[in-house]
Amino acid sequence: MAEATSNRNAVGEEALEELFDRANTVLDKARANALEPEKEKVLRRFTLKEVTQLLGIHTDTFYGLMQDPTANIPTGEKGARRRLFTLAEVHKIQEHLKLLPRQKLDIRQAVTLTVANFKGGVAKTFTAVSLAQYFAMKGYRTLAIDLDPQGSMTTTFGLNPAVDIDDWQTILPYFYGRAAVEREGHEWPASLRPAIQPTYWHGLDIVAANLNLYSGDFALGIRRDSEREFQFHRPLLDAIDTVRGDYDVIIVDTPPSLSFSTSTAICAADGLLIPAPAAMMDFESARYFLKLTKEVLGAVRQSFNIVKKFEFLRVLITKFQPGVPVQQKLANWQRGIFDEFCLSEPMLLSNAVQNLGPTLQTLYEAGPGYRGSREALKRALESVNAVNGLIEEEVIAVLKRRTAESVESAPRSAASQPAAERAA
Repeated sequence: MAEATSNRNAVGEEALEELFDRANTVLDKARANALEPEKEKVLRRFTLKEVTQLLGIHTDTFYGLMQDPTANIPTGEKGARRRLFTLAEVHKIQEHLKLLPRQKLDIRQAVTLTVANFKGGVAKTFTAVSLAQYFAMKGYRTLAIDLDPQGSMTTTFGLNPAVDIDDWQTILPYFYGRAAVEREGHEWPASLRPAIQPTYWHGLDIVAANLNLYSGDFALGIRRDSEREFQFHRPLLDAIDTVRGDYDVIIVDTPPSLSFSTSTAICAADGLLIPAPAAMMDFESARYFLKLTKEVLGAVRQSFNIVKKFEFLRVLITKFQPGVPVQQKLANWQRGIFDEFCLSEPMLLSNAVQNLGPTLQTLYEAGPGYRGSREALKRALESVNAVNGLIEEEVIAVLKRRTAESVESAPRSAASQPAAERAA
């Protein structure tokens, strides 16, 4: 019998580890080149025109405030061609004018918005990051939570998931549970706060992701089978509840799968946003996602007698090309099917987004120095602002409902009670 011939091209653990190290080195070099000369991501400053647009006031009104000695507002840094402001300065001006959302809406508890679809390539992370940055610009205290082991959101904010993030800077301890954490000799984190990191965006923090989040799904599955009282849908919700009073909006980016971690994100959501391009395969994915989401809620109801309802659910048409007839036809079809659950504005597919990729910048970070087509950038920003504005309206509606319910449920003072009730 002939001896088996060895395969010199066989790939095992060592080769895979070497490939990973090579890829990580390339990523580090690309990040360093993109971030020159700071070596870390720094948010650009905002022009006076952008600031007045964010504030919703006329430029003349702002100049009047600058000349008012009692106003004591930041005046920015005057350059050769324009006056520039940091986002922290914008927020300080908002606070002075009582325009911060928490001042206008009396926000006590954050609204959690989960962005989810179990198909990749639907612009899920782009949508989540854009939303988080939009809310931060508008003055909302914002927390972004990355649940995707690939860490795309984490990378967008200038962090290397493979190097910069350890397990204790992720949601992982809450997935493993107190018993497993203490078995490993660690102290149980009573709050999510130790895992929260500030970003270079003022008012925007992040709970980052790393590759070990994959093990969190296994842990959740094991706990569901082995822990008699374990409520599989609660770990993320429990973690968020420890910091809900610190924020106005919490944005959760999920992995492209209906995993246990995605299930926890669905159950933690006040609002659910489903990105879906105008394409048949993506429509199919969105359709199945809705079915499986219903099954998750059904499992929670049957297992724990808990009826979970979203404050709002919206399908967002992403990567839309208005000049392509088949896309227009499919988009109209999706709107007809999802009806009031579909956002009226689509997210455009733009070359501006692709041009920004190598620089690790987002649309909101592209300033006057952007080297691509300014017209393309303008159209992309108009699209993303239109979408995010609609979602902000949904969030505001939730906050207003909460305030109204709080007022209605508050005990009436003795003076406001009818005489008969006071006598009783």
